[in-house]
Amino acid sequence: MKSLRKFVMIGGAFAVVVGVAGQLTTVLAHKGATGVVMQRMMAMKSMGDGMKELAAMVTGKTPYDAVKTKTIATTIKNHAVEIPKQFPKGSIKGPSEALPAIWKDWEGFNRHADDLAGLADKLASSADNGKAVALGAFAQMGKTCSGCHQDYRKKKK
Repeated sequence: MKSLRKFVMIGGAFAVVVGVAGQLTTVLAHKGATGVVMQRMMAMKSMGDGMKELAAMVTGKTPYDAVKTKTIATTIKNHAVEIPKQFPKGSIKGPSEALPAIWKDWEGFNRHADDLAGLADKLASSADNGKAVALGAFAQMGKTCSGCHQDYRKKKK
């Protein structure tokens, strides 16, 4: 449990740093985006914002709220289910952070989306069991997000 707490604390700090840096990047990246690229950018931003809010709750920076946790987890699940539809072939042009690896490894990409949807659903359904349970589900979700970004998203400069 001690190492999980450490992981979550580091993950929470990372989420905050990425979030702050990401705000400027998001504004710049969204400039000129249209259609499905803009839709997916907004969905990813929504999920990132939700993860930051969850991180604050599970690390004790803000009070744990089971109802809010369920709401955020459900939103993330709903976005995750839509991820494959938001990456049609050829949607890499323009201000996209998507890598060609998405379409080269479509099965793996979809697996990440399915895993995230399942973990978010798990978090939503177990939110009433308290912060300790939420912490575990949140940590798994963070690993899934991070793994997908590592494999399928352009690195930030």
